Amino acid sequence: IKSQKKIIEEQKNKVDEKQKEILDSINYAKRIQSTILNNQVVMKDAFSDYFILFKPKDIVSGDFYWAHRKANYFYLAVCDSTGHGVPGAIMSILNISSIEKAIEQGLNEPSEILNLTRKIIIERLKKDGSPEGGKDGMDVSLICFDFVNNKFSYSAANNPIWVIRQNLLIELKPDK
Repeated sequence: IKSQKKIIEEQKNKVDEKQKEILDSINYAKRIQSTILNNQVVMKDAFSDYFILFKPKDIVSGDFYWAHRKANYFYLAVCDSTGHGVPGAIMSILNISSIEKAIEQGLNEPSEILNLTRKIIIERLKKDGSPEGGKDGMDVSLICFDFVNNKFSYSAANNPIWVIRQNLLIELKPDK
């Protein structure tokens, strides 16, 4: 019994050590993801009054919000990437970089940005051998504020947008 107890304790210690290594790795991934998501400077520059409610289910997440300022345009995206946990977090970073690449190419209209983003993601993921790049991507609402012309444009892919104006809730329906 003593030798079996010792074996069990050694196995438990190995499992505990592996769990610690995994959690340390996931927490480090959270730090990396948080730096990409943290848009407080961009948000404060664009708005005097705002809030962000971000409550991911896991330590790292496929859900994300993203903000960017380019000249007189301010972009805000709320997204749900394919996958949960670590795979979702990897997809969120891929999705953010693809949105940024589309904007860097000079696009301003949210629908054009999302269409190019989709093409970029498919191109990057089709290296798995599937011609369509798998079914990975994101549900996304992308809003563009043009502060010079005082215009608001958006594109919503499987993710609605809610606007509160004069105490009325307005739902902007998504499409595919």
